[in-house]
Amino acid sequence: MRTQSASRWFYIAILFFLPLHVSAVVLDKWFVLPPKPIGDGPDYEAIGYGLSQGYGWSTSVSSAGWRSVYQDVQHPESGLDYSAQLARRGPVLADTNRPPLFPLCVAAAYQIAPRGPIAFGIIRIALACCLSFGCAVAVAWGVSLAKGMNKECDSWLATYMGIAMIAIVYSERNLRNYTSDFLTEPLALFLTQTFLFSAWWGAQKGNWQRAAVTGATFAGMYFCRGVFVLWVPFIVFWLWYAYRVTLPLVDVRRLAPTHWVLASMVVFGMIGSIWWVRNCCVLGSFHPLGTKGATSLMGGYCDEAFQSGGEWQLAPEKQLRSDLEFQLKPAPDSAKDFRDLELELDKQAKVHVKSWVAENVYLLPQLFIYRVITEWNPYRGKALFLKLFAIVGMLWLWRYDPVVLIWLVGPLAINTLIVAMTYSVGGRFLVPTYGPLYILAAFGFCGTLTHAKLLGNKFLWKRNFVRFRPSTNG
Repeated sequence: MRTQSASRWFYIAILFFLPLHVSAVVLDKWFVLPPKPIGDGPDYEAIGYGLSQGYGWSTSVSSAGWRSVYQDVQHPESGLDYSAQLARRGPVLADTNRPPLFPLCVAAAYQIAPRGPIAFGIIRIALACCLSFGCAVAVAWGVSLAKGMNKECDSWLATYMGIAMIAIVYSERNLRNYTSDFLTEPLALFLTQTFLFSAWWGAQKGNWQRAAVTGATFAGMYFCRGVFVLWVPFIVFWLWYAYRVTLPLVDVRRLAPTHWVLASMVVFGMIGSIWWVRNCCVLGSFHPLGTKGATSLMGGYCDEAFQSGGEWQLAPEKQLRSDLEFQLKPAPDSAKDFRDLELELDKQAKVHVKSWVAENVYLLPQLFIYRVITEWNPYRGKALFLKLFAIVGMLWLWRYDPVVLIWLVGPLAINTLIVAMTYSVGGRFLVPTYGPLYILAAFGFCGTLTHAKLLGNKFLWKRNFVRFRPSTNG
């Protein structure tokens, strides 16, 4: 019954979300233009181009073919241009800084249509579809959770949840902006929500097959965004506890919590190791996660980041890269030169981070708080109401179904903890976990509604009882 209801609401949500998100991206002025010259979009596109040309996960920024779509492009009146991208030079260079999944999707689009306006439009429509499917899975999960609530709750709770979540997604205009950015947020949202739903459903089944699916979907998250590898130490304990307190389906014999979680992580490791081995082979040294980690972390542990409220900064990396290029080779021209530069950059970045932390230990608690506050911005208008309803939802679930609360708060807590430990990126880290946030807010709204309904019924009953109570006078 719960599965049928979830499926029905998934399709209803898709009918609402696909037209909303696809029309938003089609009407956007960036729809058929190259990736915006700010952010990581051009980097992902460069790797996608390398894949389409048979270079593997590589860039070829000096080639006329790659540069052609950025030259003399008619971009909107935004004051942005591609001078930074066109100033880049280099040979065909294997990349270990970006995860592989999104570039692979870009390359797939280039097999459907020639690289240019039509292909860029296809990619952005695909991102809009990912956003729609991710939100629809969240709706289905929210309805399923409501269906499993205890009998004290309103029998119409699941219906209220479905309607409330569709309304929340419609109100989130900022969410639709990610469809035109040529970034990983829509795909990460879809994969994260799929992982959470499969983990919750798999915990009720408790077999090896569901554990494997959970591990595989988490590997998909990692292939979309490398930062998800930092979830592993926390997700093991969260999954173990959530599995342990989740009731199994009727007549189902489950694996022990430790065995189920271990099976999930083994599958994740087996799939992820493909990329880790590839990175080590490309770099010629033991760097399974590539060289981007320490370099990016340097932008989170610096004076500029502290002064900006924990926001990640590019300036330290640019300065260090410039200094190393001058020291090693002012004009690197071979793949080996660029590889050596990246390895040295990674090495020096680790030294910078450790040095800054050692000198500013007393600032770390404040920096961690700054990052969390910045990442959860804004705190006004609709965003404030969403957060307030999410808090109400947490309190309501604490009373009626703490197990559901564990499933929903876990990903948000892990994500927030990772942000506190690394850096904030203007709310981008929060996007993949929008599903649990929306479900909590919907529970808060629906819980308030059902309580108001219950109080109203009690008031009417008391008033009618007093009005029609038989007289006791003789």
